[in-house]
Amino acid sequence: MKFGTREIAIAGILGAISVLLAVTRLGFIPFVAGTAITIMHVPVIIGAIVGGPLVGTLIGLIFGLSSLILASAAPTGPGDVFFTDPWVSVAPRLFLGIVAWGVYRSARSAGRVWAIALALLLTAVVLLTAWTVAGLESEYAMLLAIVIGVVGVVGVGAVTYRAMGAHPDALALSLSATAATLTNTGLVLGALVIRGYIAGSVAVVLGLANGPLEMIAAAIISVAVIAAWQQIALRPGGSSV
Repeated sequence: MKFGTREIAIAGILGAISVLLAVTRLGFIPFVAGTAITIMHVPVIIGAIVGGPLVGTLIGLIFGLSSLILASAAPTGPGDVFFTDPWVSVAPRLFLGIVAWGVYRSARSAGRVWAIALALLLTAVVLLTAWTVAGLESEYAMLLAIVIGVVGVVGVGAVTYRAMGAHPDALALSLSATAATLTNTGLVLGALVIRGYIAGSVAVVLGLANGPLEMIAAAIISVAVIAAWQQIALRPGGSSV
C-alpha cells in the first residue's frame, strides 16, 4: 500500500480543509434548537476513498487533533470540555478512513448486495434505538419508540429501494460515507458514555437528533466531490473509474 507524493499532497490539502472547517465553524451546519449537523469528517471520507486508508487515517488524526486543540484553546460551548479528552476527540477519528475505504472497496466489488447488508444493519440500529427509548423513564417513551421504529424502518426501506437502482459507483460512495458517519457518531458518543461524561440515554437522543441528517449530508457531499475529482459519470451504463 503506497504512500507517495500524491498521497502526501491529498492528505495535506484535505487535512488543511478539515482544520479550516473546524476553525471557521463552517463544518457545522446550524439546525433546530441550537444543534448543528457536523460535516467535519467529510474530508476524511474523501481522502480515504481517493488516497487510501493511510491517507484517511492521517486526515482523521488531523481532524481529531484540531478538535482537541480548539476545544482546549477556544471553546464555544459547555460540551467542548469533553473534547479536551483525546479518547473522545482523537481516538474515534482514527478509524473513519479505514471504514470509509473498506466499505467503498467492498461495495464496488459486491455491487448491490451491500445495499441489502447496510439496510439490515440500519434496521437493526433503528430497532435497537427504539428498544432503548422504550426503556426510558417517560410517559411518552413507548409512543416515541413506536414512532422511531415505524418511521425508521419505512425510511430504511425507501432508501434501500432507491439505492438498488442507483449507479454502482454512486451507491458505493453513498454506502462508504454513511458507514463512516455512523462510525464517527457511534464511536464519539460511545467514548463519551464510557468515559462517564454523559448517560447512555443522552447519547441515544443526540444520535437520533443529528445522526441521520449527518449521514445524508456526508453522502451527498462525498458523491458530488469524488465524482468531480475522479470524473465519474454517474449515469446508468458504467463508470470511468
